[in-house]
Amino acid sequence: MSKGNNRQLKTRFSSLDVCAMAQSLSPLVSGYRIANVYDVNPRTYVLKLTKPDSPKLLLLIESGVRFHLTQYARDKGDIPSGFTMKLRKHLKSKRIEEITQVASDRVVVFGCGSGEARYHLIVELYDKGN
Repeated sequence: MSKGNNRQLKTRFSSLDVCAMAQSLSPLVSGYRIANVYDVNPRTYVLKLTKPDSPKLLLLIESGVRFHLTQYARDKGDIPSGFTMKLRKHLKSKRIEEITQVASDRVVVFGCGSGEARYHLIVELYDKGN
């Protein structure tokens, strides 16, 4: 390995990463409905997004680490967790209206639905202990 290849890969989103990802994803997923929610593990969830006449999207959310679109189909648990069932109950079939960052924190809010049926999925991208 040469000296120039000693770069470390990024393992967590910075506040700037969260801002860039929220701004780039919001127009892409706005108008999509949440078709289902899957848990990959206790900290990682995949939201299956659908929209008529558009390709299906998979939004991966890893608590404390990252969120992004993916094409990679991950193994899902046989039995969904209680938290996954709660997410399904409240978010399934809701339309994503916006994705915003809270101030300059590593917190992102997914606004789903409208009016009295509006829900917010709040994702904190902080390391353990913060």
